[in-house]
Amino acid sequence: MFSTELLKDISTDLSSVEAELSRYAVDSATLLGETSSHLVAAGGKRLRPAFVLLSGKLFGGSSDQLIPLAVASELFHMATLVHDDVIDEADLRRNLPTVRAEWGDAVALCTGDYLFAQALILIARHGNEQISRILAEVSMGMCQGEIGQIDTAGRIDQSVRTYLRRIKRKTAMLISACCLIGAMAGGADGASARHMKQYGYFLGMAFQITDDILDFEGSKDVFGKPVGNDLRQGIFTLPAIYALNDQRLGPRLAQLIFKQDKEEADWEAGLELIRQSGALDQSRMTCNRYLRKARQQLSPLPDLKERRILNALADFVEKRKF
Repeated sequence: MFSTELLKDISTDLSSVEAELSRYAVDSATLLGETSSHLVAAGGKRLRPAFVLLSGKLFGGSSDQLIPLAVASELFHMATLVHDDVIDEADLRRNLPTVRAEWGDAVALCTGDYLFAQALILIARHGNEQISRILAEVSMGMCQGEIGQIDTAGRIDQSVRTYLRRIKRKTAMLISACCLIGAMAGGADGASARHMKQYGYFLGMAFQITDDILDFEGSKDVFGKPVGNDLRQGIFTLPAIYALNDQRLGPRLAQLIFKQDKEEADWEAGLELIRQSGALDQSRMTCNRYLRKARQQLSPLPDLKERRILNALADFVEKRKF
């Protein structure tokens, strides 16, 4: 669980979310119970449930209303991670073996489908058709984002706009939906719900950009996967795109990317070129623009502790190292 002083006011609710995640994970007596439990035990920041809870409580929503939706949001997120690991052929996540590494691709895909179905059951019980429709649209968008990433893999001619469209679908749409459905369940009016939706979108964009920066400057021990993992797979994120556009170092980076039979020293040289190009600082500037927009969306909302925590979460995204 993402344990921090920042979320102490909803720590009881987050503990309930964790307990419910464990309960849904072991709901199956088949191998799916074991694989799902493996995912829950691996932990995570649990930020998506936190967004549901904080957004709902900002408008007076009760824990009983919000916890099922918070659990559903994390089940939904976990399902996408399992599928991503299959697509990326990832062996590690959070320094633990992935489901595909332990049980194979077929079991991993079934596990993702199982968790997604569990999320749908929870959402259906809530009885709000609009919330169901929102999450269905997010699911479609995330699939489109993943296909977009597959289509552009290995292509160095990608634009910043293409990248931003991709991360909107892959990451920001779900965080935005978490903030929106929490606000709706809490009884927010239309204008306030839209502010929460936009806050989640801008914060989600910044979160993914930070993730992509950390892929180049984090450590495997802290981040749970190899440094430069995306680049090694032919996935060009914002720092790589900025570096490739650098007139001085971009051609050398492209040369390394297209080199056949690369050794580890070649990868290290490519990562160093990205660091030297200033692309990481450029990416941070883009990230900070999204964070400013996220904070602006909170300004018209009630000045309650939940709003202050949501604002502080923007600070966390800006400064996080994991």
